[in-house]
Amino acid sequence: MKLEDQELSALIRQRATRHRAPDSLRAAIRTQTALEDARRASAGPGGEPHRWLGRWLAPGWGTASAGFALGMLCMALLLPLAQRVDFGEPVEAELVRHHVRALQVGPVTEVASSDRHTVKPWFQGRIDYAPPVLDLATDGFPLMGGRIEHVRGQRVATLAYAHSRHVIDVFVWPSSDQQGPAQRAWRGFSVVTWSDGSMQYWAVSDTDRKEIESFVQVWQLRVAAQRVQPK
Repeated sequence: MKLEDQELSALIRQRATRHRAPDSLRAAIRTQTALEDARRASAGPGGEPHRWLGRWLAPGWGTASAGFALGMLCMALLLPLAQRVDFGEPVEAELVRHHVRALQVGPVTEVASSDRHTVKPWFQGRIDYAPPVLDLATDGFPLMGGRIEHVRGQRVATLAYAHSRHVIDVFVWPSSDQQGPAQRAWRGFSVVTWSDGSMQYWAVSDTDRKEIESFVQVWQLRVAAQRVQPK
């Protein structure tokens, strides 16, 4: 029996099994698409293979059934890509992806506040540790808020700070290591990581090296000052 397009679409809506893609997969796909578009734009006309694909598909792919098949094809192609993105890459690369995704498609903050007494309690019940949340406005780095990111399959506290027109993301998770700041870079983004025996920190921004180093120094001084204050 041959089904018309409308009948096939109705049958798919009624009977097809649906699985919601996890947020980490959706974010990875959006970010990789944005980065690839930027790469192609910088490569010039010769770096845009998607144009011939559109010309090839356009004449015979206007029906609902074809659209569904195309969607399934795209998902089949993008799932392995997302898996490669999430695993087998340097930590700094994954964190830069999260930083870019937040800036491009949001949210930069899930709790938007410059008050650390508002941001810190927001993490309760969302993660199983209490990250330090610092007010650095007097040092030129006002707190914007916080959000949760998934890093290496774990829920991670992420704090957003402003500096001039830049955003500095600080990813924080528990660690017993103690290491001084180490500078890294990924595709033009400045990355600094350090640990203090309690937490591991990764600061990511498109600001220049000296500015992110200044941020890290201020952070370390404030954390040290908090620890010597009488309780």
